[in-house]
Amino acid sequence: MKIARLILFLLPAALAQATVVSISTTSLPNGTVGQHYAVAVKAINGCTPYRWWISGTLPSGLVASPSPATTYDLVHGTPAQVSSSTFSVTVKGCGGHISSRRYTVSIAPAQTAHSVSLKWQSSPTAVSYDLYRSTFSGGPYGLVASAILGTSFVDQSVTAGETYFYVATAWDGTKESGFSNQVIAAVP
Repeated sequence: MKIARLILFLLPAALAQATVVSISTTSLPNGTVGQHYAVAVKAINGCTPYRWWISGTLPSGLVASPSPATTYDLVHGTPAQVSSSTFSVTVKGCGGHISSRRYTVSIAPAQTAHSVSLKWQSSPTAVSYDLYRSTFSGGPYGLVASAILGTSFVDQSVTAGETYFYVATAWDGTKESGFSNQVIAAVP
């Protein structure tokens, strides 16, 4: 008889612990202006359906939506401006237990892709052109592109804040000309 009572007392305690809901997502990643953002704040234990709500302000452009099964709250959207937001996500299980977690999400400025557009005058004997670049005026120059068929090129392998010095050569089918006049490009 003592064994039966012990089992009855342990079983309700185990069931009571199973109904305590908690948020298992410990942190949220930062985002970037203009880049899609989506992260799930997940709940564990307790019983569904869960109820979710946000206290505080999400970064501009983001919203929170519970999943169809209510097991997570999806924070998603496209961040609209540089900011840092602190907010709390709260979940309530069907047993009435409530769990909250506080998050801070920072939104960084959009990364700007940089490029340098180059054009030159054609050479009457040229079959193709080679383009060279240096970070020092007068070189030494490294080959950026070869066998360019036209008289323009867009260098997309540049770095923001750097100044580049370009020269071109012409190929007549058998030999390469000397360097052209140097052109300077400062990348913002």
